[in-house]
Amino acid sequence: MRTGPVLCVLLVGGLIIGACSRQDAAPTTTLAPIVSIDVLPTTTTIAITTTTEPPPTLPPTTTTSTTTSTTTTTTIPKAAVLVLREDGLGDALFGAAPDDVVSYVTAILGSPTSDTGWTDPFSLGVCPGTEVRGVTWSDLRLLFSNQSAVATGRRHFFNYVYGPLPGTNVTPAGLRTDQGILIGSTVAELRAAYPRVLLFQQDDVFGPSFAISETLVGFLEETTSGDRVVSIIGGLPCGE
Repeated sequence: MRTGPVLCVLLVGGLIIGACSRQDAAPTTTLAPIVSIDVLPTTTTIAITTTTEPPPTLPPTTTTSTTTSTTTTTTIPKAAVLVLREDGLGDALFGAAPDDVVSYVTAILGSPTSDTGWTDPFSLGVCPGTEVRGVTWSDLRLLFSNQSAVATGRRHFFNYVYGPLPGTNVTPAGLRTDQGILIGSTVAELRAAYPRVLLFQQDDVFGPSFAISETLVGFLEETTSGDRVVSIIGGLPCGE
């Protein structure tokens, strides 16, 4: 018997790659059975955690309210305390001592613009008594005498005249009656403040005038409603 080389079968994983045989034998082809290999896909599950961040918290909006305050300041002239009264000027009553009255008014208005000193009563008009003195603060003049309807035998305050020359501004400003009548007030305002006021047309001696009482009078531009007060006189004035 002749012996030839032996071929060996190689089996890998159930798959026959070859078989052993003798060389002298008839070649035999052996088909390996088809082995089905299921390759299962490997599924990897990746857990994704989504964290939802809350929106950032913004600080509260602060609204600043700005309030504009407008303050209206009305300046009252210091002379306004010198009320034009039928019995005096402010706190200075008719009959008061001259030096006391001058000191009182000076404390409010400052020093007088002129002072006649004691002089002949006829130098300032037909004034009562044997001597008279006139002390002036621009458009305000105070008269003193040693005799009047208020007092006799001593020097005292008995009259004031408040009013500018025609066409000029009054100085000191702000003096007015107890009902608010001042230089420049209209006749209509005068009537409303003093319903019993008397109006007088111009005559041969005096211009248009008014009388609130016997010791509180004054002069006017004219006597119609729109005409204005041009002077105010307190006490019994000197004659001309």
